[in-house]
Amino acid sequence: MPIFQPLLIWLHQRKYLRLRLVQIFLLALLMNLLFGLFFYIVERTAQPELDLLDSIWWSMVTMTTVGYGDLYPHTDIGRFLIAYPCMLFGIAIIGYLLGMAAENVFDHISKKKRGLVQITKENHIIICNFPNLDKLMRLTAELKLHPAYEHSFFVIVSDSISKLPESLPTDEFAFVYGNPTSEPVWQKANLKAAAGVFILATDPFNSDADAITFAIASVVELIRQEHHYSFKVVAELIHQDNLSLMQKARVDGIVTPEGLTDCLLAQEFLYPGIHEIITQIISNKVGSQLYILNTKLAGHKVADIQVAVLKHPANLQVIGIIKQGKTILNPAKNECIEKGDKLIMLAESRRDFGVIEKDILSSNSV
Repeated sequence: MPIFQPLLIWLHQRKYLRLRLVQIFLLALLMNLLFGLFFYIVERTAQPELDLLDSIWWSMVTMTTVGYGDLYPHTDIGRFLIAYPCMLFGIAIIGYLLGMAAENVFDHISKKKRGLVQITKENHIIICNFPNLDKLMRLTAELKLHPAYEHSFFVIVSDSISKLPESLPTDEFAFVYGNPTSEPVWQKANLKAAAGVFILATDPFNSDADAITFAIASVVELIRQEHHYSFKVVAELIHQDNLSLMQKARVDGIVTPEGLTDCLLAQEFLYPGIHEIITQIISNKVGSQLYILNTKLAGHKVADIQVAVLKHPANLQVIGIIKQGKTILNPAKNECIEKGDKLIMLAESRRDFGVIEKDILSSNSV
């Protein structure tokens, strides 16, 4: 029960504010009708053409201080006993109503920045933990270079910051405050409707960083299995030694920078320019990218696919296959594709292979 206490308090407060707004609105409407009725009773003798609808109209115009001047009291009773109180009470009630509505709006904006509002977006990307702003900006910028995520909305889930950084636009980013190992926090982030989750390492210098990532990934995976959600999960790992542990969390992808820089330094020394090549391959910003694609070409040899690729005008290369979960780069030409295998392609667009695959399948059916 203590876990849900903040949520229950928030819902109660929202319910109370809405109830107060409805009450004040109904009171303003009642006064509008009463003052209109009194105005009609008092003024109908002095203004024979006046009807009840005109009187109610006059009451609303007077209460809101619009003052069109199309109707006004002709009698002293109408001026001082009807119009005068109508203006005073009208200004007070309408002012209070608008003030309360504005306060509610500002309160909602404030809570939204502090991560206390339920996320209603769908197909959004959730970024768990906030190591630093630069890393977040690089990650989101890289994702937006992909056509499928060009207009993605990002939700940050973290308890290490108290509000959404001012430099992040609210039309692209939202924030949910809380411990990422808590299921209610993920519910607030609308995990069920998310397109994917990135679990970033909290602190590369923290010896417990991988353990925290594993705990978060395990919670997310349990939620995904229990409710049969379809989002993807990628986790960042600090130490390569913890890879087998992280794999038990059953995330879709694990990225670890440990050792990668050392390998790149050595390769750059041996073959200057390797770093630029790797950068182009892994970035959506420039050049061709790597794609891992499902294929319907079971029964075909790698050589058959490579020949079809060479004949096609698109810039595309088959550089490997994934067979039974094992990655094979530069496979033997007589290697046969089996059902469930995936192809590793280097291409400018993933759509190009779809055309080649159709050509191969159609040629076999002839």
